[in-house]
Amino acid sequence: MTVGASTRGGRVTGPSSLVIGLGLAVVAGLPACEGQIGDAGGRSGVRLELLAPTRTNFERVADAMQPHCGTLDCHGQAGRNMRLFGGRGLRLAPDGNPLDGDTTPAEYDATFWSVVGLEPETLTAVIQDQGADPERLSLIRKARGHERHKGGTLMNVGDDLDLCLTSWLVGGIAEAQCQAAAMYGETP
Repeated sequence: MTVGASTRGGRVTGPSSLVIGLGLAVVAGLPACEGQIGDAGGRSGVRLELLAPTRTNFERVADAMQPHCGTLDCHGQAGRNMRLFGGRGLRLAPDGNPLDGDTTPAEYDATFWSVVGLEPETLTAVIQDQGADPERLSLIRKARGHERHKGGTLMNVGDDLDLCLTSWLVGGIAEAQCQAAAMYGETP
């Protein structure tokens, strides 16, 4: 939660420029969770309903993304617009070291908000369509190599990382695929 923002009835309220600028969505309820972003005082008269996948068990998704996307030379660095925090890259604490242990709960939260805040309107559309055409999201297009991406192609349709991410978008988590994707680069 950001300074100056609060939750009331499952909705984010606070200074609208802060809330809208961060692209936050509040997680609550069914498979796809709903939040509301808008002018807290109703001054503008505009209310925008945004949806986000569930935060429940997002740790599995974050762990799957970490070895593919969250290294220090990719989204595990502070200069990225989608920052992934965790035990293999960027730490939330300014003096944190990637070798200092497991990903913390605060790092999972920061990664969740970074991912869902990347394209909140498009994410809402994908969730409303029950995951149809997930390539509307740059997260999916870039990882699949269908759009220019410094990291190249990181997943193919139907592989472990792809199934992990796309299952999360529709309100579930493909546990086995997320676990397999999280093991990427490790020797058995």
